[in-house]
Amino acid sequence: MKNLLTGFLFLILSFAVMAEEVDPFEDTNRVIFEFNQGLDEAIFEPVAKTYKDNIPETAQNRVSDFYSNIDDVGTLGNELAQFELVNSANTLGRVLINSTIGLLGLFDVASAIGLEKTSEDFGQTMAVWGTSEGAFVVLPVLGPSTLRDATGKVADSLMHTKEVKSLNTTEKTLMTATQAIDTRVKLLPVTDLLKKADDPYIAMRSSYLQKRKYDVHNGNLPDDDEF
Repeated sequence: MKNLLTGFLFLILSFAVMAEEVDPFEDTNRVIFEFNQGLDEAIFEPVAKTYKDNIPETAQNRVSDFYSNIDDVGTLGNELAQFELVNSANTLGRVLINSTIGLLGLFDVASAIGLEKTSEDFGQTMAVWGTSEGAFVVLPVLGPSTLRDATGKVADSLMHTKEVKSLNTTEKTLMTATQAIDTRVKLLPVTDLLKKADDPYIAMRSSYLQKRKYDVHNGNLPDDDEF
């Protein structure tokens, strides 16, 4: 299994290096985009809105803070891989404080005392290492990505699997579901804007690529890349 995953990672990386066009798979991407939109409108968006409207805000905040703390663990690993020593020290402090004083991450105590949250994933790490972003792709259910970021998602998923390996299947399923709902609630304003666009696909692609460029440069875009 490990050899299969390793081969998959190298295959995607090869495509990422070779791909020159931004969206050479547009026709296929649009089909998957439409599928995702239909699935979202039928299931994910109604569930997210029901959750947002009926679950007390305090409880929603606890869920968000809990998963934010888990995300910080992944961020720490990627910051170390990028040799971001200051940010990694900050994130380590967040994890230690929120996992203890914050009751296993249910409360974001670290932000309250000035340790601001940062976010890094393996797609960003590969960008720092010099890997080209490759072609734009739309993944079933998961949504917009690039070949580089799709590879990063696999690596981040493997890291997350190790974090929760002590949980049983039911607990893992519950965690995945609640995290997905929490994420979808946060995306409600974004999808509302996309629906108003003349071409939602183009708007989605543009906003995703711009945001990822912003993320890779930690907000400090080169002058010729500003938008």
